[in-house]
Amino acid sequence: MAAVASGGGAAGVVQVKLQTLKPNNKLQSSFLGQSQLNLIKPSLRNKAIPNPRRAGGGVGVLASVGVDGAHELVSLVHNFFLGVGVGLPCTVMECGDIIYRSTLPKSNALTITVPGVALALSVVSYLWATPGVAPGFYDMFVLAFIERLFRPSYKKDEIVLGKKLGEGAFGVVYKVSLDKPSSKKLLWQRGGDLVLKKATEYGAVEIWMNERVRRACASSCAEYLYGFLESSSKKGSEYWLLWRFEGEATLYDLMKSKEFPYNVETLILGKVQDLPKGIERESRIIQTVMRQLLFALDGLHSTGIVHRDIKPQNIIFSEGSRTFKIIDLGAAADLRVGINYIPNEFLLDPRYAAPEQYIMSTQTPSAPSAPVATALSPVLWQLNLPDRFDIYSTGLMFLQMVRQRLVLFQLINKNKKAKTNPPFSVVAGIFLSGKVFCILMFLNII
Repeated sequence: MAAVASGGGAAGVVQVKLQTLKPNNKLQSSFLGQSQLNLIKPSLRNKAIPNPRRAGGGVGVLASVGVDGAHELVSLVHNFFLGVGVGLPCTVMECGDIIYRSTLPKSNALTITVPGVALALSVVSYLWATPGVAPGFYDMFVLAFIERLFRPSYKKDEIVLGKKLGEGAFGVVYKVSLDKPSSKKLLWQRGGDLVLKKATEYGAVEIWMNERVRRACASSCAEYLYGFLESSSKKGSEYWLLWRFEGEATLYDLMKSKEFPYNVETLILGKVQDLPKGIERESRIIQTVMRQLLFALDGLHSTGIVHRDIKPQNIIFSEGSRTFKIIDLGAAADLRVGINYIPNEFLLDPRYAAPEQYIMSTQTPSAPSAPVATALSPVLWQLNLPDRFDIYSTGLMFLQMVRQRLVLFQLINKNKKAKTNPPFSVVAGIFLSGKVFCILMFLNII
């Protein structure tokens, strides 16, 4: 019990009876190495401790305790603060142990700060910026490996040559079929005939590009199946590339007809529009063609591939999907990893190439190793914007579709033998006027 006595000239004294500890319930401190209660000397355990408040201005209470008690009390306070640490916050747990806050378990919760969020967003936006660092590593080390495990392979002895579909500077194209194909191959190619290209040049590059496109943007190009090196040919080593047969007609074949663009109407729309022949009906057909081409190009560019040879001859109509698709990736450059890109060299068709002739500055260094090139690809892409090269060629095709007898293409044909481009002012003037026409047509103003 505690009793407080107060009077006119007496000091208030609080008598405290301290509870003694049982032998099996000692309170040990990991910091002092001894019981905290042992700091209190036995002579003070049953003595009165002064009340810090004064009652009416009486004399000091230390006299009631005695000089020895005062010294012991001072020694107690000194030892206590020396052991705990003066001014350091502490927590007294129910068991009585005194623990420093700095020794308590730290929280594992994530601390969100504005600079941290900004840094995280910057890193994520860079990793997914065109042509895509994170998708590039995933494609290179995961998808490519899985694809090699499950796709079927083809051999020369299985292929039965059919009619010749075309011939270009880099190879010959045939319509072919398979001799006794396995069920796995029939499932992979979904039945039907195939297209074979015997590539004499840039065959390895075209295999790489088609495999990349098949994993990243299969709907942009013709459906690629397999490619291999055939060394038993009489002409020497050739790369054989196989696609699923989707149709024979190219945009060039359709544009040569006097009925263009009406001969394309049922192919892409599936019906004849209930409109008289004229600008409005033609604009809808050409809008659909251009939309399909731009979406296909966007798929290529988003994965870091620049075609560099966009022209009507390299646009094929897929009868199954009713869309135009891109073919012939032999001149393409994979700027995500630097495949088929040499800064001071170019591959192009002068009739449809941009006047600059290069997709990036000739001062650009040669591509380093694939992982390093992938990590740096967004920087080079944003500095040079190489996708504009293909967009320029697409713009020329658009002008050719809407005005087939433009002076521009007469100039190009005259300069074709000399392998030179027409004057830039002519190209730019007609292209800009065509761009205005394109905007007006898409807005249905004309």
